[in-house]
Amino acid sequence: MAIDPEEDAALRRIAEGLNHPESGERYQKAKAEFTYRQMKGQIEAFQQQQLAIQVQRENISVQKTAIVVQNEALGAQKAAVAAEAKAAEASIISAKAGERAAEAGVKSAEATERNAKYLLWSVGVAAISAVASAVSAYYSYWSAVHPR
Repeated sequence: MAIDPEEDAALRRIAEGLNHPESGERYQKAKAEFTYRQMKGQIEAFQQQQLAIQVQRENISVQKTAIVVQNEALGAQKAAVAAEAKAAEASIISAKAGERAAEAGVKSAEATERNAKYLLWSVGVAAISAVASAVSAYYSYWSAVHPR
């Protein structure tokens, strides 16, 4: 940081004045100017500290707000996880119901196949019965037409 040439000259005058005897007017003026500059620097430093404190307070306020928002986000995430868990449970229940429906479909197909076999046997027996009935009718007719 470069020092202003006027400020540098003023500081040199103060330093030169402080080199004079303490009882002299130049010393007293330099001492007063030095004290004034020290107090002015301390006031400026105090003001900067107050400004820094204000900024820190604002930062703390922002951090508190961020914490509240994070807590709300965590609550929303917890709710989302709970909803996903319920959805997974519902999916499992649905899959089990689908499995049961598939098993029932298999059992129904097996029963239908068994019924079809019974029907096929019934048709076969009915056909044999029809043939036997036809043979019986033929012999009855033959006997009636050609008596012995």
